[in-house]
Amino acid sequence: MKSTYKYFGLFLATGSLLAACSKVPSGYLSEQIRYPDNPIQIQKGMVVETNPIDNDGSSGPVTYELLDIRDATTHQHADSVYKNQGRYVFIAQFDPTTDTTVALLNSKRKLIQAPCFDFNAHTGAFDFYGTTVNVPSGTYEYDVKASNESGSKIYKNIATFTLYDGLPYEIDAGGGAWFQDGTTANGDIGQPLVTIQRISTDGDRVILKIVDKNGTPWNPANNEFISRGDRSDFKTFARFHPLIVTDTSLACDFEVTPFPLVQGAQGYTIYYRIPSQFARLDPGLAPTSARIYSVNPRFTFRIYQDGTYLVTVQVKNATRDPI
Repeated sequence: MKSTYKYFGLFLATGSLLAACSKVPSGYLSEQIRYPDNPIQIQKGMVVETNPIDNDGSSGPVTYELLDIRDATTHQHADSVYKNQGRYVFIAQFDPTTDTTVALLNSKRKLIQAPCFDFNAHTGAFDFYGTTVNVPSGTYEYDVKASNESGSKIYKNIATFTLYDGLPYEIDAGGGAWFQDGTTANGDIGQPLVTIQRISTDGDRVILKIVDKNGTPWNPANNEFISRGDRSDFKTFARFHPLIVTDTSLACDFEVTPFPLVQGAQGYTIYYRIPSQFARLDPGLAPTSARIYSVNPRFTFRIYQDGTYLVTVQVKNATRDPI
């Protein structure tokens, strides 16, 4: 019995020695590396950063190489995705609160020819740019190679992304109120109807019209709608060019999307006042029918892609009626 214990102890000691002398594995590279948000959805014309790869506990650091992108239907190399297109990149820190001239902006950006995306070798994430607007809609598959200290592995068809058409703008909440001239008395007149029409994919201009319930525009050149003290108005967001004023509209040329670029004191909301001498409220909205009530619409929108846009704000319960 003592011999048995002796040889068993010797076996344990020998095993421990061999274990101590064996080479420690240099790392771990998982077979299950994946994109957690697969399939990935990308609205064309928008700047979108995708989520990074989930490396499933692989030993870091892990680096990634994009091997190929293909049309998921034909399985052919996606030439249109890789095609070089003109887009701006920033080459210095851009501060939109102080860099408000075209000269300052241009000193901090340059025009390059590049594909509609960048691929991050450290995270496996994509950055898609506005030039995706020129790439055919559809689903694309792609392959990635991951590498760390233990070697490299190729992940064929690791994920797909779909480029789809969507609205190039967003309309948010608005509202409206009447104010009695010379007093703080006021009341609700409802939310104006805001519609946005993309007139052209060329240019970078927003044209704003404020119209009455019949579609008749108030005349900004005649001060038929004016700013409201310290509230944000269209001019607040005109960062690089002065407003263009006509008898029917205001126009703002922009250089950078989205527009508005920087929030005002009330976020992105635009406020205007239509003085009482230019507007007649529908009966029953104000305490009396006297022409002593201004009309005060507020509205919020953002433009996310280049182009020329007509923004129409319709006050549904007032009529343009100068006196």
